[in-house]
Amino acid sequence: MDNISISLKENKSKDVSEIRVDGVIDTMTAGELEEVIGSLLKRGRYQLVVDLAGVEYISSAGWGIFISHIKDIQDNDGDLKLANMIPNVYEIYELLEFDNVLKAYKSIDDALGDFRGNSSSPKKKAEQ
Repeated sequence: MDNISISLKENKSKDVSEIRVDGVIDTMTAGELEEVIGSLLKRGRYQLVVDLAGVEYISSAGWGIFISHIKDIQDNDGDLKLANMIPNVYEIYELLEFDNVLKAYKSIDDALGDFRGNSSSPKKKAEQ
């Protein structure tokens, strides 16, 4: 369970960075995601969308990465938005009440739309 693939797409004109993650985010792989997010923040990239469509499981170490960065991101007028969670991952997200801290969207377009102000509320996976 120690496979992870991370790809990055940066939209220079809109200052939004899309992070696509595939695999499992656990104690063995969380460091790779931490490095990518940390690198973006060091470069002043505070508008992040994390595409979790290919993520089968997120451990407490994985959730901790998102939670540990959210205050710094929001203090810099940014946000970290999660998109495309599969039902099992979304269920844990809700169970842990992360929906009070992190916004989740059913698609990348919905998350990007919220950065542009085109979406009034998060599109929860349960509403699909």
